[in-house]
Amino acid sequence: MIRKSLPSVLLFLLFAVPALSAQDNIRICALTKAYECDINQECSERSLAEIELPRFVRIDFEKSSIISLDKNVKRAGTEIRQIEQLEGITILQGIEQRGWSIALGQESGSLTLSAAGDGHGFIVFGSCMDPQ
Repeated sequence: MIRKSLPSVLLFLLFAVPALSAQDNIRICALTKAYECDINQECSERSLAEIELPRFVRIDFEKSSIISLDKNVKRAGTEIRQIEQLEGITILQGIEQRGWSIALGQESGSLTLSAAGDGHGFIVFGSCMDPQ
């Protein structure tokens, strides 16, 4: 029985290993806390629904996109315009109604999103995982 399964295992490894390495470019993230700040007021905590953000997103580095995985928040994909690798952190930047930046902790999986417009901004915290 072991001899019969060995070719199946080898075949699986032949196809699974490249598929797993392709997944290195994907992160699944849960957004957990959000704050809204205004030039005339102090910052206040907001729910993700109030600021129309999904609870779960998929970050695809290879396709330079962020996609909502939340069925309750339908959003078009967001284009990542720049990706920078620093020591221990990955920075993503883009524009969607305002400028935004995401800092991803490479070891911790922490996510910090900041978005700013004219006298108005948001900061959102979350966590990401590699779906391997």
